[in-house]
Amino acid sequence: MEIDYVKKPCKHCPFRNDVTPYLHPDKASEIAYAAQNPYSDFPCHKTTEYDEDSEDGDMMITDRSLTCAGFLTLRAQAGESVPKGFEPSWEICYIDEFEMSQAYEEEWDKTHK
Repeated sequence: MEIDYVKKPCKHCPFRNDVTPYLHPDKASEIAYAAQNPYSDFPCHKTTEYDEDSEDGDMMITDRSLTCAGFLTLRAQAGESVPKGFEPSWEICYIDEFEMSQAYEEEWDKTHK
């Protein structure tokens, strides 16, 4: 059986609660709430490529892209299904989409006022 996910959140994973929030709060909320949708996916940034031709440097999913472990942990926190064999990183990831969104909003307010 081929594993199509990263086993543990990387040190810069946006779903980690021990990483200083660095995304715009709107983007953080978007990906946090996507974890509740069983049809959505979020690739680990370490397994994507960047489109240099894009004006905003969009991430591109490739055949080597793997689902983010932080995303899967947040999905598990919400009671959604995760791949068989995946072990959530409960202790280092946000407990729900609200906690993640709030953390990013608070950090944004501190650094942009």
